[in-house]
Amino acid sequence: MLQLAIDLYLRMKISIMANRIFLLMFSFLVYTSANAQKPDKEIESSIETLNKAMISPDKSTLDKLTAEDLSYGHSTGAVQNKSEFIKDVLSGPVKFFQIDNANQIITVTDNTATVRNICSIKGTRDGAPLDLKIGILMIWIKKGDGWKLLARQGYKLP
Repeated sequence: MLQLAIDLYLRMKISIMANRIFLLMFSFLVYTSANAQKPDKEIESSIETLNKAMISPDKSTLDKLTAEDLSYGHSTGAVQNKSEFIKDVLSGPVKFFQIDNANQIITVTDNTATVRNICSIKGTRDGAPLDLKIGILMIWIKKGDGWKLLARQGYKLP
């Protein structure tokens, strides 16, 4: 009888341990799965924040979201460094009212991400209406406190 009680006790302990191990493994899988998607969401958020900082010019946000060695290429062929880009957004001829991204594809490799999208822009250039639809390729890098735009090239769509 004592042996039966010991066997039952041990089976219950093993069952409890197996359940705990299963729960721990399941929790780990859920956690890693959620974190595997996190960079994409962070980059999407950074792009949206950058667009907002261009619509309502915000020097601090533009500075925070762009790398020191930024190369910002326009669909016209013009290329700007970080200071030229920020100065242009703050006081240049183009004023943005709306920036919408579609067909966005984000690919993350380690601390680097490429982003492709189709961008629809509404605003003014030198006071004249601006309605533009272009393709964009961006390269973002993870540095310290977040993702920073390293390079961007706009291009005319066929």
